[in-house]
Amino acid sequence: MRIIKKYSNRRLYDTSASAYVNLEDLAALVASGEQLQVLDAQSGEDLSKAVLMQILIEQEGGGQLFPVGLLHRMIRFCGHAPWQKALSGQVATGMELLDVQLNQLEAGCVGTRRPSARRLRQPHSRTRSAGGARTL
Repeated sequence: MRIIKKYSNRRLYDTSASAYVNLEDLAALVASGEQLQVLDAQSGEDLSKAVLMQILIEQEGGGQLFPVGLLHRMIRFCGHAPWQKALSGQVATGMELLDVQLNQLEAGCVGTRRPSARRLRQPHSRTRSAGGARTL
């Protein structure tokens, strides 16, 4: 795990390389398979999620992944009321499931040009029955 320190002046310092880096550098590290942990240089607070989201949105065209309406809903549902906590928990669970599926897809694609249809099929994918009707 590569440790990156974020300073109050918003500069990022790679402790392994003993050099200042930018978001583009961090995106390249992640793309090459590195795991990053970004820590606030003063408090030691883990800022990894925030920095990775920033990379996703600013560097990797991630703004296309999150429609504006979805972002509004996510902000509305991230309150303190019990129903808001339940919904934000559902979103988190869905994102964790997506992470697991992407890890499986990535592991299956190592050394190949593209994944086979079998690897892409979801565990609960629809199949055709003998009569031609779709079933779950």
